Amino acid sequence: MTTAQALMSRYLWAAEPQATWIPPDRLVEDRYHVITPQLWLDTKPQEPPDILSPLPRQALAYAHLYQYKLHLPHLHGFCSLKRSGETIEIPLLDNIPVDSDGKLLPSLVEAWSTATPLNQAYWLWQIVDLWAPLAGTGVLSSLVAMDNLRVDGWCLRLCELLPDWNTGKTKVTLAKLGALWLENLPTAAPAVAEKFRAIFSKMEAEKASLRDVAGALNKIILEQTAQLPLAWRIAGGTDAGAAHQHNEDSYYPTPLELAHDPTGGKIAIICDGVAGHDGGEVASQMAVKLLTIQTQELFADLMNSQQIVSPEQICNTIAAIVRVVNNTITAENHSQEREDLRRMGTTMVMALQVNQRMRNIKRVSISHEIYIAHVGDSRAYWITPQRCQLLTIDDDIATREVKQGRDVPWHSARRADATALTQALGMKTGELIKPTVQRFLAIEDGILLLCSDGLSDRNLVESSWQDYAEQILHSDIPLTEAVQSWLALAHGQNGDDNISLVLMSCQVSSKNAPVDNSQLVRIDDRSTAFDSLPSLSKFQLNRIINLSLFVTAGIGFLAATTVLIAFLNPDWLESWRKQIFPNRSPQAELNTSPVNDLANRDPQ
Repeated sequence: MTTAQALMSRYLWAAEPQATWIPPDRLVEDRYHVITPQLWLDTKPQEPPDILSPLPRQALAYAHLYQYKLHLPHLHGFCSLKRSGETIEIPLLDNIPVDSDGKLLPSLVEAWSTATPLNQAYWLWQIVDLWAPLAGTGVLSSLVAMDNLRVDGWCLRLCELLPDWNTGKTKVTLAKLGALWLENLPTAAPAVAEKFRAIFSKMEAEKASLRDVAGALNKIILEQTAQLPLAWRIAGGTDAGAAHQHNEDSYYPTPLELAHDPTGGKIAIICDGVAGHDGGEVASQMAVKLLTIQTQELFADLMNSQQIVSPEQICNTIAAIVRVVNNTITAENHSQEREDLRRMGTTMVMALQVNQRMRNIKRVSISHEIYIAHVGDSRAYWITPQRCQLLTIDDDIATREVKQGRDVPWHSARRADATALTQALGMKTGELIKPTVQRFLAIEDGILLLCSDGLSDRNLVESSWQDYAEQILHSDIPLTEAVQSWLALAHGQNGDDNISLVLMSCQVSSKNAPVDNSQLVRIDDRSTAFDSLPSLSKFQLNRIINLSLFVTAGIGFLAATTVLIAFLNPDWLESWRKQIFPNRSPQAELNTSPVNDLANRDPQ
């Protein structure tokens, strides 16, 4: 749903059991039209809803889990409902799983039977990935109410957060989740059905930990993604903006850097020097350079690993890399005695398309994952012809106020200091920097957009993405042309700031690439063909190359020696020639050469 559509028709979820008593087609508080018992249409979206301060207990979970808004709804306001002489405050939730027509997206159970093995495994992995944060806020019940779980393409989304204290003495456990999955998800795809049944049974029997379940599901995911093709294109650009003479943004890869990128265009970075601070452009350039070097080492380590590296380990490694870069910029600030507003700083958002070896019986195949890391307000979006999903949450005061339970998103965004950053690279020591790192999978045709706030300000991405998605994915428009077009649009509408973006176009559908990617040679994936060869073949190839080099060097040495001897002793060369060609003179040899034979041939 676009921003304009959402503003014209804002659908909200009434997160209160007693709201189910209100029949459809009623108008609550002369404003909210009841579509279904808990799905309401706000008929006055331009007017602010009621909010409560401080937030009541049942609303705090939405605040503390705001960083998971890709999967979870967030608090919009409240509606007072009077029932039996008592006033009930009903939390109204925004960012709920509905389509542009206000219909609830399919439930997990509804979508399950027709889903691919990869989608099934990925949805389950997302549930397990949400388990720990929801347990920490006392709302695990949200993950065992099957009708509460909805699917938006690859993404699992929840209608509401259900507090555990409403479940009485029934404790929500991994065993209960396993039993529910066995009961409600019996029609798994044949390729993974037995593996799922084994996982679910171990969960029900309390023989599997959360880490065990996550690891088993992740292995299935990587085995399934290894069977998908992957065509990857990348392009970026930057513009100083209409109101600036210099540009504090930096990005990777530039066209020159892409030509020499050993990863084949699998790293994308946007860094935006902090405005109002000296040396912002220096900090952004330093960050891009250091991140590129460090992440290339990570790529090499992953490709050399003999075992699957878990998403948790990779996320921790990337976070450590970001802290090292932060500490380097901080040390430079200290060495130059930069304090307060003179400190160099930069935001960053980085995407890594990671390959891991999946050693199967018949061949070595390669999986593909995308890791997004960010600090500050530079953003990442995933765009398809059907949807635009913001993958990151800004590190600013508006977000801080929401996460700490002091405000709701729409109201916090109206603060005068809403966009002031709460963290950026170079402004604090490493242990105080908290980069957000997330794992996604490239399992559908889509566009990964990284950008500075010069593009994302004023909801420009949300209002313009549809003009680009179809062209990039379903036509032959060069990515560089799309980049320049989007930069020009931002220059006209957000020209008061520097503008930078990187587009990464991902094609996984079979119509765009062959299915067997183990021997696939791609323009945008220079390293894959060689790296996916069996290790024995690579060893033999290296021996052939080394032998060829040795023979070539030997021939060159003999030729050079012969020329030197001939130069110093011409009589030796003539005697050597007579021994080999005793009956031929130099003139006779010249006259019978192919060149002279052709020249002397009768024209007829």
